[in-house]
Amino acid sequence: MLARVTKIGTSLGVIIPRHIALEGGFQKGVPVNIGFNDETITITKAPAVREGWAEAFAAYAREGEDALVLPDFLDAEALEVE
Repeated sequence: MLARVTKIGTSLGVIIPRHIALEGGFQKGVPVNIGFNDETITITKAPAVREGWAEAFAAYAREGEDALVLPDFLDAEALEVE
């Protein structure tokens, strides 16, 4: 599909046609990653914050690697200030 580069403020932009935006799940305000390589511009959806963390922590638990490094309480004496 042929599109034109347009000026947006001091930057340049390309309008994403509605059918491509709908198919790709792009919406106004959603963060994207933009890359350029070998005369090709790529636009991909940015991964969700902490995407994959639940699975990673579940794997740690299955492997027994989820022991506390620090105690989950603070020693009352450590909080005293002289």
